[in-house]
Order: sequence, then structure tokens, then C-alpha cells
Amino acid sequence: MIKTCFNRSIFKSGIALVGVLIIIGLLSMISLSLMYRIQAGATSSATTLASEQAWAAALSGLDRSIDIISDPNRSLQGLGNNPTDFEQQLIYDDGLDKWYFSVFRQGNLETGEVIFGVTDEASKLPLNLTNIIQLINVPGITLPLAESLADFTDSDSITRDNGAEQDIYDLLPTPYNIPNQPVSFLDELLLVNGIKAHHLYGEDLNRNYKLDSNENDGDLFLPIDNQDGSLAGGINRYFTLNSRDWNVNRLNQLRININNSDIDLSSISISEQTALFIEAKQKSKEKITSISDLVNATITITEAGNIKRDYESGITEEDLFNLMDLFTTDSREIRPGLVNINTAPANILAQISGIDENLATTIISTRNSINIEKQSSLAWLLDSDIMDIEQFKELEPFLTARSFQFHVQVIGYGLPSRRFRIIEAVIDLIGTTPKIIYLRDLTKLGVPYQLSPLLETDITNNE
Repeated sequence: MIKTCFNRSIFKSGIALVGVLIIIGLLSMISLSLMYRIQAGATSSATTLASEQAWAAALSGLDRSIDIISDPNRSLQGLGNNPTDFEQQLIYDDGLDKWYFSVFRQGNLETGEVIFGVTDEASKLPLNLTNIIQLINVPGITLPLAESLADFTDSDSITRDNGAEQDIYDLLPTPYNIPNQPVSFLDELLLVNGIKAHHLYGEDLNRNYKLDSNENDGDLFLPIDNQDGSLAGGINRYFTLNSRDWNVNRLNQLRININNSDIDLSSISISEQTALFIEAKQKSKEKITSISDLVNATITITEAGNIKRDYESGITEEDLFNLMDLFTTDSREIRPGLVNINTAPANILAQISGIDENLATTIISTRNSINIEKQSSLAWLLDSDIMDIEQFKELEPFLTARSFQFHVQVIGYGLPSRRFRIIEAVIDLIGTTPKIIYLRDLTKLGVPYQLSPLLETDITNNE
């Protein structure tokens, strides 16, 4: 009896011990779980904090870019390639990382070079004002693609020979309505029948502006390329949707419409001879189509008593610099789609009606010797004798000498962690204050170039 009770006591003790062990095990699991969650939370918090730091660094770069772009004393030549202001600018040292920003852009198209600066949007052709001939000059854009794009954006429903109107899109597995109006952002072109990402961004799908190994290997890895050792561009490198010219003088005051008969010419700083000539043109209802019409111009009008009188403008080509800043023949305050003669590359200039490859090359070589002040007016094209007045009048409606919109691509990053964020934006300077008219996160495209420590520059030293 005693033995049985003893055995029962041992049995109960064993059960209790197992129970205790189970409870200890459960508590250990709970403890480990809590420790894991705490560690995961700390890791997640650190990761999130680093990402936010990188985002803040990128935004600091954007803010700094706006300051530099909107400086009235800056030159366009100091914006496109300026590592002093745009490469690896130190913002903050948090003890673990030093946080920087860099503003980078496409350099040489053939070599795939990355340089540090911003892109002048007026150095490209206006996509919504372009024609099919200009489109097919872009590498990879065929006639069917160009006509499909034209059908996508025109206001009618008439299908071009090689194009595609709404009936084609209705047959897609997921039909959609095409806008039949100008596109509002470049990626909208991916909805055009036949247009793919490589048409829009060329061989540089990751948009790091350099020739990566997979961009020079044929069909082995995407994107498809021609293995020619250079980086073929896409629509985004030739065309823009964001170029607009502000019809103001060098002080950002609206220019005077020279054809407005209500203006008081006596209050304007021009000679009496020129004022009388302009009044005579207005009385005779002869519209001045270009300020260059005033150069060595004469007009004969019949006055009271049937007396004919000749008026001379007294204007020479040397006077055009000031006159073109003061007057305009265009009543619009905003003029869309003009190409900047001072920043557009030769392959863009050569697509403008009236400019061939030889003239484009001449313009490029000549403008490098023109001082910054003279470049603020199209008049330097006449002063430098690279074209005559008739040729100038033909080209003037397509050209500008200034830019008000800039594409900015910024990477904010920390070293040594190499956490990064990339943003792109378009800044518009028209008006009293700069405006961000486009903003997008491009971090998913990856690191655009090797992030290596340089001689550190604190941005506070550049202000």
C-alpha cells in the first residue's frame, strides 16, 4: 500500500515536472519571440530612418538646385556641368553616416558619361509641336511608330497609313481610350501602339546615363541593343514636354508689342527717328513680323495734302541686341516649344526647319566664343555673320536665347552605409517664384554610378 502511494507520488511529481518544463519552454519561446520582434523592430526602424535620411538628403539637393538655377547672376554654361556645386555635397554627419547629395545628368551620348549638373529643357525639341520627320530621326523610331504616336495625339479619328486610331486599341485584351490630344508626361507614350520602354529611354532603361555591360551585349540581356559600343538615346533625350519661353526682357518685365498702336513711344528709350518710323508703320497698317525688319528699313507714306514722305528706321544690326530685349512682335506672354540656340546640341539644332548639319556645327562652334551677355539675345546670330537677315527671320519663330525650365535628377545618399534615394523634378522659373511642376521617385532604378568619397564640400560653404 505504501509502495503504491509512493509510486503515485512519483507519478504526480513527474507530471508536475513536465508541466513546469512546458511552461518554461513556452516562456522561453515568448521571450525569444519578443526579443526577435524587438530586434526586427529596431532593424526596421534603423532601415526606415536611413531611408528617410537619404530622402531628406535628396530633397536638400533639389532645394539647393532651385537656389542655383534661380540665381539671376548664373549662366547656363554653369548649370550643365558644374561638379563644384552639384557633385557629392556634404549635408550632415550623424555619427554613423555622412549624408550627401549629387545632381547628375547625361553627359556625352556616345560614351555614356555621367556629369554633374542640370538639364535645360529648352535644349530639346518640343514633342507636342514636332512632326513625323523629326520623330523618325530618333534611333529606333520607325515610320509606323511615329505615325501611331501622331494618331495617338491628334484630334481626329483618321488613321494614317502606318498609324493606329481608336479601333486598334479597342481590339486589345484590355482596351483603353486614347487621348487624341497632346500628352502630358513622357511615360504616357508607353500607351501608344508599338512603343516600348526602349523606344522612350533608348538602350539606357535604368537611366543611369552610362553604358552598362547589359546595354552592349545584343539580345543576351535586356535591353535589346546593337552592340556598337555606344549608348543609343530614346525619345526622352531628344524631346521635351516642358519648354516654355517667357516673353520678358532681361529684368523679367513684359516686352512691348511693337505693333500695338496704343503704346507711348516717347516714353521708351529709342531715338526719335526710330519712333517716327514705327509710328509710320502703324499708320500704314504694315505689321512688323520681326524686330529684324527694322534693320536699314524705310517706308513711304502719303500724308495730308497727298504729300509722300519717306521714313528711315535708323537701325543697324548692332542695335538689335537692345531692341529685341525691349520689343516683341508676339502678343503671347508665354511662348511654348522654342529651342535655346545657346544650349541645344548639334543633333537637335539640325532638326529645326532651316538648319542643316553644317549650320548646326557652325552655330555650336561660334557660340562658344560669344560672351554671356551677348548670348542673352538671338541677335548674336546676325552679329557673328553666320547667317543673313532673311535666314534669321525664317529661324526666329523656332528659337529662344534663354531657358526657364530645368530637369533636375538628384541622388541623396549616406556613406559608408550607401543607403540612397533618387528623385527627378522639373523646375519652372516663369513667374515671381520657382515652381516644381514635375516630381518622381526613381530609387527603384538603382544606384546610377559608383558612390565613392571625394574631397568633402559642405553646402553651407557654397551659400
